Amino acid sequence: MNNHWSDYWEQGHLTSFGESFTSNYTGVLNDIWTPRFAELTSDFKVLDIATGNGALPLMMSDYLKNRSVEGEVIGVDLANIKTDISSVKLAENLNIKLLSNIDCIKLPFEDGQFELVISQFGIEYANLKKAVPEALRVLRTKGRLALVMHHKNSLILRRNRRILSLIKSDEIEDIFNLLSGIVDKMGEVKSKQDLDRAKQDQSCEALRKQLNTSIGILAERDEEALKDCELLNYVATLFQTGLFWKMDKKQNYIEFARQQLKTLYVRLSELADAAQSESSLAEIINLISLHDASLDHLSSVIDENRDVLGWNLLITKQ
Repeated sequence: MNNHWSDYWEQGHLTSFGESFTSNYTGVLNDIWTPRFAELTSDFKVLDIATGNGALPLMMSDYLKNRSVEGEVIGVDLANIKTDISSVKLAENLNIKLLSNIDCIKLPFEDGQFELVISQFGIEYANLKKAVPEALRVLRTKGRLALVMHHKNSLILRRNRRILSLIKSDEIEDIFNLLSGIVDKMGEVKSKQDLDRAKQDQSCEALRKQLNTSIGILAERDEEALKDCELLNYVATLFQTGLFWKMDKKQNYIEFARQQLKTLYVRLSELADAAQSESSLAEIINLISLHDASLDHLSSVIDENRDVLGWNLLITKQ
């Protein structure tokens, strides 16, 4: 797996689609998982597939505080998991393990180990024709597989498609080239006098105007997507926090920002490819019947604004 997901989780994100939908994530999605956690019996064993930074195990911990039932949840992910469980105040009746570099189409567990297997915006990044049977393999008889997956027509996908469209624009690379050119023209800036000198440099001022023009074009095209892609934050950091950095540090930061947008494009492209349609879900429903399992529930996840966030599936192993 490319390191871009490991790098992403290391930055502390709790969802695979950034922080724009945090209120939805802790609202309607929390309501989906509470009934599953309420069904757990003592000495339970739960598996969270594609756990990311452990959002679902941590949600489970919050639910189980002040409850008598106790057990274990194991979160696995193909990426490197950076969550430091020891620094989090967890429910005393829940043991959490987070395991990195685990492929969900080849789980390192024996048959029938778990009474509940869960995944939120994760398992669909794998080949579902292999991942779903593998999840069912490690489930106990009468165990449940509960999934929340990306929806082809969700608010998340629509918004991310706009970001993808924007960061494919020629103006993006133009902006990074202009930033690099401005840093070169400004030279080393160590004092207010150096800053005044740069402001009076006509070639530097011309580049600055071109930069503003390119940013203006993107803002006019899709201002919300421009904000979501973080480009404006990178520019602001360079000319505010980084104003008196050494030139080589500024150039390194520009390259860092360029790479961040490139990896954002890759992540959002993978998200778009992972999202499920009605027809792709129909294939999975047909598949589970071949593996001694049945579909108990299938619905769209709808937020308080009536926007679609994803799919909700509940499957029982016979």
